[in-house]
Amino acid sequence: MRSVALTVWFFLNVVLLGMCGYIYLLWLQYWRHISVKNQQTQELTYTQQQPYVEYYDEGDFTTAHQKNGNPLMRMSEALLDKSERIRLFNFKNKIIARLRQVIMKESSNYGSVKNENPYNVPYRPQAPNNVKSDWPCDMASSVEKFRTLEKNDIDHMLTKNIPDVPLFDDNEVFGTCAIISNAATLRNSNLGYFIDQHDLVLRFNNAPTKGYEKDVGSKTTIRILNSQVVTKPQFQFVSSPLYKRLKLLMWDPSNYTSSINEWITSPEHNFIDNYISFRKSNPRSNFHIVHPQYLWRLWDYIQDHTTAHIRRNPPSSGFLGLAMLLPRCTVVNMFEFIPSERMTHRCHYYHEKVDVTCTFGIWHPLAAEKLLMLTANTMPDQTVFHTGFLSIPGYKSPICTSL
Repeated sequence: MRSVALTVWFFLNVVLLGMCGYIYLLWLQYWRHISVKNQQTQELTYTQQQPYVEYYDEGDFTTAHQKNGNPLMRMSEALLDKSERIRLFNFKNKIIARLRQVIMKESSNYGSVKNENPYNVPYRPQAPNNVKSDWPCDMASSVEKFRTLEKNDIDHMLTKNIPDVPLFDDNEVFGTCAIISNAATLRNSNLGYFIDQHDLVLRFNNAPTKGYEKDVGSKTTIRILNSQVVTKPQFQFVSSPLYKRLKLLMWDPSNYTSSINEWITSPEHNFIDNYISFRKSNPRSNFHIVHPQYLWRLWDYIQDHTTAHIRRNPPSSGFLGLAMLLPRCTVVNMFEFIPSERMTHRCHYYHEKVDVTCTFGIWHPLAAEKLLMLTANTMPDQTVFHTGFLSIPGYKSPICTSL
């Protein structure tokens, strides 16, 4: 009888233990599922949450290879070992995957309440096929000629103060052109010497060179400014020497279908007074304004060459600068538009602001622009993701002239 009781007791304990183990496994599976779901949700948001791409606070992967010289030559001399190649390959794939995630997120919200359309951009179908690598050559015939506001566009005080000389003469062409982003990844890049060797150097907004020459160079041929820089007092546009003795180009977005008259009576930022003041104080300045409808023709082109719906806001200054220079340059080198391994949480190289959206975009259709740039790039992965720039052939390059 005692042995029977022990057997029953043992059996009940085994059953109870098995039930506890089964419940534990179910509980563990449930929380694993919740954890994965939360991680996927976090990766698709435009916040400062930690994305799955690694960031480096003060990473410097190029210093040893490009002191006082051409980084292209230095890279050819310093071949990456196997572990470095694997790291670079993984980093590249993570960046591309992240850019695609951003585009798919934007496309999934297209037409929903979440997807704002402040400029009343009409529906436009996405590209049916993947874009070809020679799209910059196709752009020459697909997009209207780069256009600035002209005196005869409207009878207004603004147009009366537009310079008589064009932003570029018809015969003004360049061999190598450099477009310098404001990205924090330019810190510790040692690209300044190489940047200054270009025939033309384009910079943006209020990005300084003084104190950062080692990384970004000192030469500036032209600046592209958004209308906030011209308008807001903190930028000291009218008085600052940063905007003197060089070409200037400003843009201010209009409604997609607005006429010049509608736009000029209600610009997004009231830049007109400062523009006129600057021109009167600097009558020899070559300071032009992008025709607002040209911005939307660029947007049309990006959408027509992207296989998903893009954000319905104007293109970035970077893509505008690329479109402006492709007809005039044999090659356009774009510095840190695609983030290199020096990528940090900071936004700009000249201050400590932390904002992950600066890299992957939250207002411009930045992710779509960057994937287009990567498609047209002619440089190896080491140059793009290790050194920090990509190259896109201009309309006058052998690649385009041979087509």
